Amino acid sequence: MKINYSNLLKIIIAIILIIVFTIGFNQGQEIDDLAYAIAIGIDSSTENNLKVSFQFAKPINSSEGGNSKPQESFIHTVEASSISSAINLLNSFMSKRLNLSHCKVIVFSEEFAKEGISEEIYTLINNNQIRPDVSIIVSRCSSKYFIEQSKPTLESIVTKYYEIAPQSTEYTGYTSNVKIGDFFNNLNCSTCEAVATLGGVNTTSQVADSSAITNIEKNFNIKARGNSSY
Repeated sequence: MKINYSNLLKIIIAIILIIVFTIGFNQGQEIDDLAYAIAIGIDSSTENNLKVSFQFAKPINSSEGGNSKPQESFIHTVEASSISSAINLLNSFMSKRLNLSHCKVIVFSEEFAKEGISEEIYTLINNNQIRPDVSIIVSRCSSKYFIEQSKPTLESIVTKYYEIAPQSTEYTGYTSNVKIGDFFNNLNCSTCEAVATLGGVNTTSQVADSSAITNIEKNFNIKARGNSSY
């Protein structure tokens, strides 16, 4: 059996060209055409099933140097019957295509969470852009307001703030760093309980009130005790 090497070479070249043009070039061209959401907020809606807020970070001006002011962000909110519909609706009027691969936190309002969030968790976990290490937070206020008020003071980059803030559980016992992957696994476990971080926003009066700060200091003034008999 004779092998036609010229035809085989043509087939190999054709395959290489297809791979290069469909994968290599397209990936580089799409980067600047994507809008990366860093946070998602989900609230109840009167007209539709839910109200979804997407937070985007404004690009940092590299000419300002490393000591630039904190990174600014903006929020787009849409009302839809589902998260998938909200994404499609947002893509219909944004100049760039929405991408969730850089999302760091998903916030559910307490009002919405009381009605159950399993359907939304299934939708998000099945989205190949959502990473399993995205933090899950239930806020006492609306999720949009929570995201708006979550402004970093010690970090200049918003995404870095969302990464570091939940990690306080490593050196305190007052929070729990809940990820969507763990939440989903516990949601489908018959012997587990799915929990999320409960968040809230301090009002200006609470922060400015010195007596409130004193009370907080008293609450944290707890001494460890050894073994005792009761």
